[in-house]
Amino acid sequence: MERLIGVDIGGTRTRVGAVRAGQVLARRVFPTRGLAEVKEAIAALLKEVGWEKPDAIGVGAPAPMDMRQGLILNAPNLPHWDGVNVVEGLRETFRCPVFLGNDANCAALGELVHGWKARNFLYVTWSTGIGGGIVAGGQVVWGATGQAGEIGHITLDPNGPLCRCGKRGCLEAIAGGAALGDRALERVGQRLSAKELVERARKGEPGALSLIDSACLAMGQALAIVAELLEPEMIIFGGGLTNSWDFLGPKVVTGLQTMSRVRPRVELTKLGDDVGLLGAAALPLHFPKL
Repeated sequence: MERLIGVDIGGTRTRVGAVRAGQVLARRVFPTRGLAEVKEAIAALLKEVGWEKPDAIGVGAPAPMDMRQGLILNAPNLPHWDGVNVVEGLRETFRCPVFLGNDANCAALGELVHGWKARNFLYVTWSTGIGGGIVAGGQVVWGATGQAGEIGHITLDPNGPLCRCGKRGCLEAIAGGAALGDRALERVGQRLSAKELVERARKGEPGALSLIDSACLAMGQALAIVAELLEPEMIIFGGGLTNSWDFLGPKVVTGLQTMSRVRPRVELTKLGDDVGLLGAAALPLHFPKL
């Protein structure tokens, strides 16, 4: 397979790219909506790069799913994708094999194949939500149904804020970008984006700084749990909130080191915003036997 399409569905933006030999030849980035918009982007890319059709399409999505059937089961951060059979929808349109995987696991695959290429690491995407992908012994750990690595739904406080997954006190409910916006309304008195909240915290505003500090401590706590279990050589971060890594990173690392005996390197992805896209494009070549 040489002509690959990668689709990285995010809670805020979707990235679609035409990929050959690990190089993104062309891409489209647009606000996340539904399958129709993805089809339009793929059709435009095929025309731009001169491909009649792709050899395969890989899709990463941040939602519970049935990887074998290519079905998104429910999507708390993606209202237009509940119950959508991604594989059937794209296969019928583009007449090629289509593969669906968890977005953070796909990003971990992208990092394994094209990025840091470490053999034992945890990949964390910190954006609208929080996801994770595990690589052990040079292999992505997919789990029984493809949902392994969901660090965002580790319960840190059973009496904590309600998560969109239905549980309380998940890491994502404490530190995810969408959750931080919700919590800002309670603490600061107005709804803010995570970016705005970080900027206010930088200026020392007490309410914003308290929220950001608690989010970073929660992230460090979750990483410490995973580090003690897996002993990764690296923890690799990507996602929109890492644009403020100079401010957030030291707080997260301090929390991790305070609560864990393990000392993995903590780095940002080498692949930037394309990590999930490249991982999704690599999915057809590395699809697990579940």
